[in-house]
Amino acid sequence: MVLGLGMDVVEVARLERILAGPPGRVDRFLARCFTDRERAYCDAARDRATRYAARFAAKEAASKALGAPAGIRFTDVEVVRGEGAPALALRGVASDAAARLGVRRALVTLTHDGGVAAATVVLDGEAR
Repeated sequence: MVLGLGMDVVEVARLERILAGPPGRVDRFLARCFTDRERAYCDAARDRATRYAARFAAKEAASKALGAPAGIRFTDVEVVRGEGAPALALRGVASDAAARLGVRRALVTLTHDGGVAAATVVLDGEAR
């Protein structure tokens, strides 16, 4: 059963501008918004702004799907890449909110084209 649905769109140029900023400000933004694994994955790409934009969209989409719980942090939602499709790892407030809703799995899809990155998150489980 679908327990939550969220979608978000991010302009890649917005992340390009942030990443081109002063190093201290860039580091603070990345540390606040992305996990170490996400940063390593994004920084390994030539077009890292697109990867960061897609992950930022996924974090926003997940928050919306969870009902925008109070206190959620960007790092409470991590886009994990292994073999195949991306997945979400939920921690902290995001994990607690998912448990309250009865979420068994969080599905995510990412896309980017024409200077825009987008993500959709579907929460699946049994309502409590």
